[in-house]
Amino acid sequence: MRGGWRGSMGTVGGLTRTYGLHNDFGKDEDGGPAPELSCAMFKRIAAYFNPYWKQWAVILACIAASAALGVLPPFCVGLILDRAIPEGDTQLLGLLAGAMVGLAVIGGLIGVLQQSLTARAGQSIMYDLRNSLFQHLQQMSIHFYTSTRSGEIVSRINNDVNAVQGVATGTLVSIASNLATLVATSVALFSMHWKLAAMAVLIVPAFYLPSRVVGRIRRRLSAETQARQAGLLAFLHERLHVGGSILTKIFGQREPDAAAFGEKSAKLRDLHVKQAVVGRWLFMILSVFSAVGPALIFWYGGYQVIQQELTPGLLVAFAALLTLLYRPLMQLATVYVDIQAAVAVFERIFEYLDMAPGVADRADAKPLEKVTGRVTFEKVCFAFPKRPKILTHGDDAAPDAAPEAPFGLQEVEFTIEPGQQVALVGPSGAGKTTITYLLPRFYDPEGGRILLDGTDLREIPQEALRRHIGMVTQETFLFHASVLDNLLYAKPGAKKEEIEAACRAANIHDFIAGLPDGYRTVVGERGFRLSGGEKQRVSIARALLKDPAILILDEATSSLDATSEFLIQEALEKLLRGRTSLIIAHRLSTILSSDKIVVLDKGRVIESGRHDELVAHGGLYAGLFEQQFGKVLESERRTADV
Repeated sequence: MRGGWRGSMGTVGGLTRTYGLHNDFGKDEDGGPAPELSCAMFKRIAAYFNPYWKQWAVILACIAASAALGVLPPFCVGLILDRAIPEGDTQLLGLLAGAMVGLAVIGGLIGVLQQSLTARAGQSIMYDLRNSLFQHLQQMSIHFYTSTRSGEIVSRINNDVNAVQGVATGTLVSIASNLATLVATSVALFSMHWKLAAMAVLIVPAFYLPSRVVGRIRRRLSAETQARQAGLLAFLHERLHVGGSILTKIFGQREPDAAAFGEKSAKLRDLHVKQAVVGRWLFMILSVFSAVGPALIFWYGGYQVIQQELTPGLLVAFAALLTLLYRPLMQLATVYVDIQAAVAVFERIFEYLDMAPGVADRADAKPLEKVTGRVTFEKVCFAFPKRPKILTHGDDAAPDAAPEAPFGLQEVEFTIEPGQQVALVGPSGAGKTTITYLLPRFYDPEGGRILLDGTDLREIPQEALRRHIGMVTQETFLFHASVLDNLLYAKPGAKKEEIEAACRAANIHDFIAGLPDGYRTVVGERGFRLSGGEKQRVSIARALLKDPAILILDEATSSLDATSEFLIQEALEKLLRGRTSLIIAHRLSTILSSDKIVVLDKGRVIESGRHDELVAHGGLYAGLFEQQFGKVLESERRTADV
């Protein structure tokens, strides 16, 4: 949250991880009115339908056949009334009655085939969209995930993509079916009696205007509804998550959270009600127009029958066909409204697909065949990018705040030799975590270069680079899966012996073996079934299994008991051995044993060297060291003297 409290007390290790968020959030831009539908938008949507054009061709053929068969029963009724009954032709009567049944059977079979193909095509389009969106989001930078609620992301992939099925299986098929019925019915009507047909189509333009007005309203309501659903899902994801549930109970926020949920649900309810009411008003208006046409036909046609210029059978058949004219017109009018709502859904999906990944590989990037682990930072400058523009509405929008100076790194320079251990120290917010994020290319520097064995990291494909880098973070993340699955995430296909060796080195094998299901034991959401120390040792085992040349470590053991801290420290010594290591150091032993200490403040390297050199220099490091460890060392000296 911007403008919030920030601790001013610095530490050698920088215990608080801010990830640059305290300067990360910018003011959201206000969204303007919804743009008019464009050919470019329709072409982009059509691109997802093109791979299945053969299925759509058969679907359209089925629709055309159904429309042609649909206009034949009224002709049968007309012949029954005008010929079979007056002439007493029982054979013709039976033939026409049987034809009506046969047409219904054939039409039903065609409908089953059409529905089957439509469902398959619709699900295939959803599959393609969901995969495209997921794969694109995998490429997004860490910044995207630190500035976007996870519930919002899940809503785009789930709710919005699911809404696309309605477009494929409902809206488009409805357009094609109603157009085919409209054409077939118009041909039949004009072939029966062109004067009555002309009168019937006089009110057709009246169907367009209300549908256009309501369509714009529905498009806006649809976009806002999807956004509200995303906000509600994000709220649920946070509050009903195990961590959120614990916070709710600890701070007694059950009733306020329930009230907030009720408020969000009420806003979503009101939006759905508005959509339903707007749709009903449109249906009412169109129903009035559709009643005017038959009334005119029966008035004029009845007069023609009285004057014996028209047969009753023809009038009845014409009236029956008339329902096939106005019904598709009404549905096409509402389809226009549905198209507006569908476009709003696609716009939300395309909004994510159009976000450029913060880090992209060059076309000529080549992986390094062998890595020795020499890392060089040359005048590296970096500032966190602005928050990505996300559709937000109402209370989900980001709050306004005064602009702040960009946070980042300024001409950072230092070198880590192969196998060397370098500790990063400095006040909280000095830029330590930012440096560890630049090395695996979670971000790219805006100025300067980072070299690995003399090669600019931007000349190495991201996936190839990260194969040589391991990370053990302060906040260990484990999937809601078994211990084995979490370990195999680092090295799929690893043998049992490799896994157990890594776990033994991390001092966690005996614990895992003692679990109810051993390595098959599920660790729970974010590993909540394990203690902090156990999770960290699993994380260390995972890094050991990967066996990287370069290790990034955010060393945090301050919240652990003495036994866990000892086990973790022993495991870390094995993990660090022989690797190029970049460590955000919190422990005195780590700082003292490092080959080099890099001291940061406000995004700059203030000092670098070994512990004794920096203490003798009397600069920032000496002050921070005395502040954090001076009393501890003095206490140890007094104890030794006694």
